[in-house]
Amino acid sequence: MSGTIGEGPSGEKRREVPYLGVVKIASVVMGIMIVVGLAVIGVTIAKRLSGAGEEPQATAPVTPSPAATAAPGAPGTQDIAIPARSRVVDVQADGRRLVVRLALSGGGTAILLLDADTGARLGLLTLTQEGR
Repeated sequence: MSGTIGEGPSGEKRREVPYLGVVKIASVVMGIMIVVGLAVIGVTIAKRLSGAGEEPQATAPVTPSPAATAAPGAPGTQDIAIPARSRVVDVQADGRRLVVRLALSGGGTAILLLDADTGARLGLLTLTQEGR
């Protein structure tokens, strides 16, 4: 494909430019791609602002009722020992682990790690300040 750029001031035609038609087609295609890309970005922003597609987040741990029956292989009822005179401050699920934050009687903090499937104690991390 070829085309002319236009006419000069005295009416003579300017030289032919090879591939001018290809340049026109490429510019139209690129313009369409820009419009489609901006539409995709706009839809993505609108979805994220509206909260569509997000998984619901649990704000508090769910405690099953005592009347609920345990599934096969579930831990059922189990006593888990915590340090003396400590109290549970927070419980969070982290994958297959439960993270229990404890306030110790001496003013410190401890983190108890439990296996969510079996209820087994994975560890107790006691947080202390340096210099003590």
